[in-house]
Amino acid sequence: MKHTMIIMIAIVALVALSVPGCLEDKVVQIVLTGETFADFQEDEDGADEAETAIVDVGAEIRAILENNGYSTSDIEDAFVTSIFYGVTSFDQDHDWVLSGSISVRRVDLGGSFVPIVNYSSQSVVVALGQKIAAPLEQPGVDVVNQAMDDFLAGVNPVLEFQVHHSSIDPAPTPADPMVFEWRAWLDIQLVGSESFEIPDPF
Repeated sequence: MKHTMIIMIAIVALVALSVPGCLEDKVVQIVLTGETFADFQEDEDGADEAETAIVDVGAEIRAILENNGYSTSDIEDAFVTSIFYGVTSFDQDHDWVLSGSISVRRVDLGGSFVPIVNYSSQSVVVALGQKIAAPLEQPGVDVVNQAMDDFLAGVNPVLEFQVHHSSIDPAPTPADPMVFEWRAWLDIQLVGSESFEIPDPF
């Protein structure tokens, strides 16, 4: 699982001292938007075998914070905002059409997989080189959000994502295997607050 990040800061409150010439306290909201992604290798020659990827939630959040000069003590909330998928490598002479789901579970709690994305009749060729937004499924969102809440509370949660195709058309065989690489992106937001002082010009 890799990550990139951007940072946005919005002023949400101003508390000014009443004595002219003094310092003015500003409280700002910190909003860090991080993008993580996992790569999956498809090589199917018969019955579908689920592909998985392990994600260390704590390591991902720490990387976003450290690259922007913040620590976990600066963050009050963290949650998933969107998910995307796309095919990154494909070189076969015919297309495949897939239906299935991306699911997630808590490895550290021994939880069961629950869906975070469902996809239906997705062409591999159409998805090649694309970043396709997918509707989020609440059960999976709840698992990811709880993992991030637990991390902020001092736990080190570990997530496992699983890809499972409920149907593949045409059906792959040893003589005609389905081979391609694809990626799932997960966007999260980290929210906190910070205060600083600036000179009061009045």
